[in-house]
Amino acid sequence: MYRIAVCEDDPRTAEQNKTAACHVLEGKGRSQGRDYDVEVFHTAAPLMKRLTADPDAYQLLLLDIQLDGDNGVELARFLREHKVSASIIYITDHPGFALDSFPTYPLEYLLKPVDEGRLAAALDWDWQRRQDRKKRPVLRVGGRTVPLDEIAYLETAGRKTAVHTREERIEYTVPLSKLKEEFQKQGFCLSHFSYLVNLAHVARVERDALTLDTGEAIPVSRRYYQDFMARYVESLK
Repeated sequence: MYRIAVCEDDPRTAEQNKTAACHVLEGKGRSQGRDYDVEVFHTAAPLMKRLTADPDAYQLLLLDIQLDGDNGVELARFLREHKVSASIIYITDHPGFALDSFPTYPLEYLLKPVDEGRLAAALDWDWQRRQDRKKRPVLRVGGRTVPLDEIAYLETAGRKTAVHTREERIEYTVPLSKLKEEFQKQGFCLSHFSYLVNLAHVARVERDALTLDTGEAIPVSRRYYQDFMARYVESLK
């Protein structure tokens, strides 16, 4: 289910924002309670508490910026630091905060009253992106689902595996030796006996190291160099 949280200190505006989101989704044939749901918060604290306990509780946040005693951008920064990946749409009277909001990776920045056309475009894009994501190969780690195309590389970590995405490092209890065969069918390749790299994230390859699009450097051993280069060149075609 697509879960939306509205955080707006003015009850009337909160209801208007909720109604606008429902109107857009219902207009696409989506039913509240079956396909999506909307919950309203009038202060930041309960939303922070909910998402700190469950970072995946909502897929979309509609945030006011000037909340009563709080700031929506600061709230979003806190949530991003706590690994909340929900999409964010700011709905505000204050255009001056747009640049400040960029580090929180907002989906949209809308001024009140809400332009329903822009809201619809943002919701459509986010909904479709999440539907497409469900079709992507994934790795299930500790109750979480990580799409394989978001994994930059995997690294041996003792008897476990460290899974590296652009944003974080996740520890997985299965050793790399038991993952490599299946992952190599999904566009990954060994550059070293301890590193399994997603070829789609490789930016540059040199004789003894490669650079990922994240900027990280990964060793390339002599043993794996030729096979890695062959697979990498093939992936570029």
